Amino acid sequence: MSFKQKKSINQKIKWWFNTRIVGFWRIKFLGKIKKKLSPAPDTVKFNHDASPMPAPSNEGITVILTAYKRSEYLEQQIAALRAQTVPPTEIWVWSNRSDDELRDMSKLADRVVASNSNFLFWGRFALANLVRTKYVAFFDDDILPQPRWFENCLQTIASGHDAILGGSGVLLPIEGGYSSKHKAGWNGNHYNSPVQVDLVGHAWFMNKAHVQYMWREEPVSWDNGEDIHLSYMALKYGGIKTIVPPHPENDQSLWSCRPDFGKIVGRLNVATYKTKDHKNTRSEIVDSHTKDGWQVVKKHSDYSLPK
Repeated sequence: MSFKQKKSINQKIKWWFNTRIVGFWRIKFLGKIKKKLSPAPDTVKFNHDASPMPAPSNEGITVILTAYKRSEYLEQQIAALRAQTVPPTEIWVWSNRSDDELRDMSKLADRVVASNSNFLFWGRFALANLVRTKYVAFFDDDILPQPRWFENCLQTIASGHDAILGGSGVLLPIEGGYSSKHKAGWNGNHYNSPVQVDLVGHAWFMNKAHVQYMWREEPVSWDNGEDIHLSYMALKYGGIKTIVPPHPENDQSLWSCRPDFGKIVGRLNVATYKTKDHKNTRSEIVDSHTKDGWQVVKKHSDYSLPK
């Protein structure tokens, strides 16, 4: 058995003095002196603070945009989004680290996340887990949605296609590997009704609940192929198809992108990862998923294209 030794009066006074008086002096006053003598820290200041996060809702749309080397087009994108026949509840901007100076978009967007790392396209999809609306939409920085795009997406879901929706869909070849020769959407074939594809890019629209599927497995590559990974994971774990909503030739108001904007801006000041040839990497991703059991749309027994 051990006995706790009682402190003497002098020991108690010394302990109190060291913890209360000396400790207070070291932390409070010496801390202030060190702070004054230290160089001023670098700070990121936003012109506008975001409002508190809202409660979760069973309606509404949150848009997530990405800023990298073409942030000068964000103002046009945001204006086009605010002008939608079904306007978004909030617009968020994920700003990746680039050589360009960070542009403060806090007066135009509802929320801004500034990263000192370049997370490529993964950052925006990770951020989507924090969305409080029912739907979430994503746009590449060279995409300008037309006024009825969100209306188009919601109508597509209401018609029975609760899917990963996108503006530029790819139908992969039967023989394997990656090829984007067969496309549907603003920069491909313009169908008058929804069409199932293997993957979509440029613009995404989905129920926020579908975002979870992207993180069920480690991607085959962190350098490219987020669009392939998302569509396969959603199909594998949720039975969620990938669909391109109608892009009728005679009504571009429904389109995911104004074609002249996408084709021109897409060639200007192109992001570094887009200047590299990733076809081999993308083929490796497709082949890996195929070995895992992915059956591309063209192999389906009921495969057909709408008119």
